[in-house]
Amino acid sequence: MSSQSKTARAGQATPSFLDRLPTVSPRVFRVLTLISLVFLGLIVVTGGAVRVTGSGLGCPTWPQCGDGRWVPHTEYALHGAVEFGNRMISIVMGVFMLVTPLAALRLPDRRQRRDLVWLSFGLWAGFVGQAVLGGITVLTDLHPATVAAHFLLSMLLLVDGVALYRRSRQGPGPVTVSVRRELLWLSRVLVVVGAAVLVLGTVVTGTGPHSGDDEKAKRFGFDIVTVSQLHADGAMLVTGLALAMVFAVRVAKASREAVRWADVLLATIVAQAAVGFTQYFLGIPAGLVVVHLAGATAMWIATLRVWLAMSTRPSAMEAEVPEAMTRDAVTPRLPVTAG
Repeated sequence: MSSQSKTARAGQATPSFLDRLPTVSPRVFRVLTLISLVFLGLIVVTGGAVRVTGSGLGCPTWPQCGDGRWVPHTEYALHGAVEFGNRMISIVMGVFMLVTPLAALRLPDRRQRRDLVWLSFGLWAGFVGQAVLGGITVLTDLHPATVAAHFLLSMLLLVDGVALYRRSRQGPGPVTVSVRRELLWLSRVLVVVGAAVLVLGTVVTGTGPHSGDDEKAKRFGFDIVTVSQLHADGAMLVTGLALAMVFAVRVAKASREAVRWADVLLATIVAQAAVGFTQYFLGIPAGLVVVHLAGATAMWIATLRVWLAMSTRPSAMEAEVPEAMTRDAVTPRLPVTAG
């Protein structure tokens, strides 16, 4: 081998792991963010199913499901299967949470979309936190404080997931507030009050039945009537704020996105209130608890979408068109000659 070829090979840098991955198109990345968002909502519902079926300790150890085994023992029956199924969904979700930040690093405009990279890694960090907190929840025999923290971390992850999905559909331009300051503050208050209602909901859940395990799990020592009334009062306040938002976005001539999500938010709150009162008067049946959890997740997503709709960025399509025009302007066009 000549010295010249050796020098040429020595000058070539070894490609890193990321450089070996294929480039990800913005459309594929948007699909990944949507799948991640769906799994974030699904894990809340399946976690509720674990609790209402009393399967919280169906797998008595973590991360294994019994003494040295990764699958549930036959003696754990239904409870082990439900708990193990929830863990399997968590693992699938974790795969998507890992793939999403890697995909963000392989976007063609990743240097301009650091927001997508950071939000994607935020999902992965939150998933790791959920896995650790899930183990602590099992080790503490489903203490209501750890169960509440598990749920609230999911709601925090939804903030990241909703923002990531929306930004993946936008271009890399600057964020611009598109409404009056009063409307922006109304959306912020709506998010804060909505978060407080979620916290109160975990207190009600930690005080009432459906602890996840009737033999070992502890409960909060609050009066169920009092905490339920506080939760209902908070829900009434959210309803009033959502109703005000529905009128405000129309009076202020806000974007169609803001109007649409304000309507969705009010509809989910009304449905959620109906389910909440029904389950209270019926003695909190297990099935309605799962429906209520799904409604809380939908309400929280709609609340976040209303808040995010107060600002805007160039759409992804608008960002792609100038880039294509620039390539056409730079690329010389050869004259077409007859054969």
